[in-house]
Amino acid sequence: MKGNLQDTKTAPRCVVLIATPTAAVRSQWTLALKDMYTVLDVGERGSLDRSLADLKPDVLLLDLALHRLGGLEGVQAIRQLSPETKIVLFARSPNAKEGISLLKAGAWGYCEKAIEPLRLRKVVLMLQQGEVWVKRNLIPHLIGELARLTRLRTKDSASHETRLRSLTPREREVVLLIGEGVNNKKIASRLTITEHTVKAHLTTIFRKLGLSGRVQLALLANESGRGPISPAAWDDRSAGEPQGSTRPKSN
Repeated sequence: MKGNLQDTKTAPRCVVLIATPTAAVRSQWTLALKDMYTVLDVGERGSLDRSLADLKPDVLLLDLALHRLGGLEGVQAIRQLSPETKIVLFARSPNAKEGISLLKAGAWGYCEKAIEPLRLRKVVLMLQQGEVWVKRNLIPHLIGELARLTRLRTKDSASHETRLRSLTPREREVVLLIGEGVNNKKIASRLTITEHTVKAHLTTIFRKLGLSGRVQLALLANESGRGPISPAAWDDRSAGEPQGSTRPKSN
């Protein structure tokens, strides 16, 4: 395992773990991120598991060539080692079926392995802001599939409104803004609270509602009539734009 942890006083607070068997890719990704984050890299599955268990990184950039995830079980195995780590998966040739499976399982992003350095920086930045990174062509598939799963999950249980009533008034305000596609920074500004407080609210909301991430929460908010789902929260093309801006819905 390599990294730039020599000076802990000046090291960035966000720790990014790069996991790929390709040495050139490890070097490229490290070069793109090392000025902004504490970056570590591994090239073997065993080293990955040990690093996750020992370091609990904030973000894991995982090449599927190193860890062939089996959808839900694969992502859950990683989350058991480091529950708070946000996982972004990289494939040589991304496809909708695989991407939807991984995102449903709780991944925070799904990208092409040959990603440009600037875009890689934007991916990590968006994850820090509590956003999910998804290519535009996956959005219609993602909305349709997760909406179906959400309906099945709640078919024989309480209604969406009943579930949302378990939240505090402040938590419901956060849900409303998530449904509008607003990112954490803007939620903090609108509610006059800190981003740290927004993240704490989201952690509590996910636990209370039994959800695994932001996309499922946005769908729940939308189906309960609490606002439109904004592609800006997921679309890679919007990474450089203000999140939560007014944009057409993807249907």
